Amino acid sequence: MSTTFEAVTSQVKLVIWDLDETFWQGTLSEGGMTELAAHTQMIKALADRGIMSSICSKNDLETARAALETLGVWEYFVFPHIDWTPKGQAIASILDRAQLRAPNVLFLDDNHMNLEEAGFFNKGLMCVQAQGDLSGLLDLPQLKGKDDRAHSRLAQYKMLETKQAEQAAGALDNMEFLRQSQIRVEIITEIEPHMDRVLELINRTNQLNFTKKRVETTAARAELDALLATSGVHAGLVRVTDRYGDYGIVGFFAARVKFNGTTVHHFCFSCRTLNMGVEQFVWRRIGAPEFAVKGPVANPLDEHDEIDWIAEASSSDQVFSEQDDRTLCLVGGCDLLQVSFYCGTNRHEFVNKEDRGYLVRYDDPGFFLNPRKPLKHDQTLKKFPSWSHQDMEALDTALASSDVVLLSLYYAVPGDTFFTFGGKEWGGEYLIKVPPRTLKKFIKSDQALWFAKSFYHRRYTLDESLELTRRSLERVMSLVAQNTQVFLLTAATKTGQQAERTGGMRHAYNAMCRTFCDGQAQAHLVDLDALLLEEDFQDSDHYTRAGYFKIASCVNDFMTQAEAQTGLSEVAAE
Repeated sequence: MSTTFEAVTSQVKLVIWDLDETFWQGTLSEGGMTELAAHTQMIKALADRGIMSSICSKNDLETARAALETLGVWEYFVFPHIDWTPKGQAIASILDRAQLRAPNVLFLDDNHMNLEEAGFFNKGLMCVQAQGDLSGLLDLPQLKGKDDRAHSRLAQYKMLETKQAEQAAGALDNMEFLRQSQIRVEIITEIEPHMDRVLELINRTNQLNFTKKRVETTAARAELDALLATSGVHAGLVRVTDRYGDYGIVGFFAARVKFNGTTVHHFCFSCRTLNMGVEQFVWRRIGAPEFAVKGPVANPLDEHDEIDWIAEASSSDQVFSEQDDRTLCLVGGCDLLQVSFYCGTNRHEFVNKEDRGYLVRYDDPGFFLNPRKPLKHDQTLKKFPSWSHQDMEALDTALASSDVVLLSLYYAVPGDTFFTFGGKEWGGEYLIKVPPRTLKKFIKSDQALWFAKSFYHRRYTLDESLELTRRSLERVMSLVAQNTQVFLLTAATKTGQQAERTGGMRHAYNAMCRTFCDGQAQAHLVDLDALLLEEDFQDSDHYTRAGYFKIASCVNDFMTQAEAQTGLSEVAAE
């Protein structure tokens, strides 16, 4: 408690006012009140700064409301608590309803006992004993706020009031209320226009900031910019709407996806959507990566087994995204991990992974072409770090059940690391292409002799490698359903030293893919040279976030048009 403003030590998000002898002069129930014009203007000035005002007053609700309406400020107060109950627990209720922490809330009251009680029940609450004109508070840096003359923040809190009132009136439990709220989450991937909001979320959120990493210096800002420009980094802003209104941009995340796992750099949310399941929904949306949560946080990310009350909205802000109604099957290099992020969450992934410290790749003709049944109990395949028999069966099931198949198989062609193993024939019957990194590491291990005895090196020409890849594509088409669309990514040839060094091989692969797609109505070529600009490349085989988004948009746009055409055809048939 303080008789001056020295207790105001933290950023203020909410000011809670007593009324009698604080907001106005006099006692309403004992002869009326006299307006303090400075306080009437102060309420409006706080709203212009995005700082909310509430009331905790021992008074008759209807009488106090009528007085505040006469002063023209009733609509500026959120979560007012006007009755005759003790103030300590009443303020705790206000904080809970406003979803704010006590250290970001300022309580103004003329009675020191009320201030002591409020501080006891709300640890960290900033308490100031009211003495006359309090408008000097506006000069404190802690009440600087930010320009919100449109009163968007006030509108958001009014929306929250309406929600809570409707839930209470309808006697719905929390899950029922969430399911009828029609919550929509939109992931905004164009970060640059919203960098001010990104920094605000990183630096100002606490209750739902799961990494607690701040960006408060020039060096830290440079690191953030470099992170967002890094290949493989998924970053997004989270916007939320429901049937009560628009919460605006409430969250930010940045996570880097690689074959050996996902690193979460930032994951933070405003408390304005607390207890709606938004942060859990977004965590699942990016693949539910494991990371060290920096506590304390208001809610754990694994709080809900299933979040079926939130839908993802499209970037149009108006229409639900239909992407998550589609099932995807992804086979290829790590580039598909980046593309798939923008294509939906219902997907089967056969992309680079790590097994016992070794790189495993699925862009391998053997993974497609080997017979399944004979390899079910093959001990060689179980001992060597590679795709498994279970993976092969999972691929067949995924291809047969998916609406969209994305293939990036260029790395099935280059290199000299094809081997055969197993079976009854000399030299082995089953094909595998071992990643050079894995081969180099394995032959230096204590399993080198076993490998030499178990695997037979095959020296395939470029034409032979291309033919194996073409046969792999044929097998894919033999397994997919009639309406499944298959998208085949080319190899980039225009940018980077790797593309220059292997240009002939890349052109040959692209030509094979183009010829294959020309002969298959359900197969479509995604020509990266034509689709991407030079600035979309990180190197020959990795792209910027904008590049990955363009690839995904190409697929999504085609599917939307194809589904619309199918719908028109069905209507015509009826």
